[in-house]
Amino acid sequence: MKFKFSLPATLVLTTAMMLAQSSIVATISQFNPTISPAAASKKPAPAKTPKPNSNMIFPTTGNQEKGSNVERAKEAMFRDGDYVKAKQYLDAALKTEPKEPLTYAMNTLYPFSLGDFEKVKEYGEKTSKAAEQLMPTNPLRGNLYQGVGLAILATYELKKANGGALGALGKLQKVFEYIDKAKKIDPNNSELSLIKGYMDLLLAVNVPFSDTNQAIDQLKNAEPRYLALRGMYIGHRDLKEYDKASNAIEAALKIAPQNPELIYYKAQLLNIRGRDNNNDNDLRESIKLFEVAYQKRDRLLLSTVAQILSERCQAKSSLAKVGNETCYGFEARLRQDNPNVVVGLTKLPVLN
Repeated sequence: MKFKFSLPATLVLTTAMMLAQSSIVATISQFNPTISPAAASKKPAPAKTPKPNSNMIFPTTGNQEKGSNVERAKEAMFRDGDYVKAKQYLDAALKTEPKEPLTYAMNTLYPFSLGDFEKVKEYGEKTSKAAEQLMPTNPLRGNLYQGVGLAILATYELKKANGGALGALGKLQKVFEYIDKAKKIDPNNSELSLIKGYMDLLLAVNVPFSDTNQAIDQLKNAEPRYLALRGMYIGHRDLKEYDKASNAIEAALKIAPQNPELIYYKAQLLNIRGRDNNNDNDLRESIKLFEVAYQKRDRLLLSTVAQILSERCQAKSSLAKVGNETCYGFEARLRQDNPNVVVGLTKLPVLN
């Protein structure tokens, strides 16, 4: 099964990476229909099988002051899995930290999820401008976030009316050039390692001849650890190295035990392993953990809640040895009941 990198969730390199994962990567796949060796070795899934959500969102260690609104937003979103609280901090950061490129890159998530691509373009331009202003004092982050800004603008190119794939791919090439410039300044920088590791991981799953193990190695030196471990989990999961994937997600949960996304990923792994190995115990445990994550659904993105419902349904169907035809369309149903809502859903289905 080839896993989908969906929102939030990835060439926005930090938060911006996850925007491109649903658009730029789709375009890459059109030009390069072959997938990576790791994914190609897997049996193709039936057309209707729900795809686990990686939710790859990548902040950075950065140079923000402790206690700043951007720093609080990063911790709320990535450590705690609370997108409602993160949005509050990011709204404040637009006023208190207008020179920090991550302010705009992280804020991009919300209008993107609503389909407001003109706002996405605005944030992409502001990310690039703030990054350019960093060049005299911090050229590593300046280059890094000029790449981020271009990735956001590439996403806009693909999503706007009459979008142009070639224009987006041209910007994507420049993204890599900025990353290379940052790497020449300090190849061991932990912020760069996180971004580069996730970038390599994205390519390994979607582009031929890319190496998942290289991405995992890059993440071994990345910070913050709970995000690096999340990426390592995804890499090992896609290689079907379930024991190593389990070790990575357990280590992440020790750091951030209350993060509902990490709990969801653990449930996801048990579901995958249970279905692959016909292990009913794994399936039962996965269902319990999906429900634990669902209890904190009011802080999660709508797309993540839909994935939890879909994958839980899949696990229940496998345990009952019945078809999973009903395990589809949760996101559309949630959006119908919660129009114009990205996070903090008010109408949610009761678990059955």
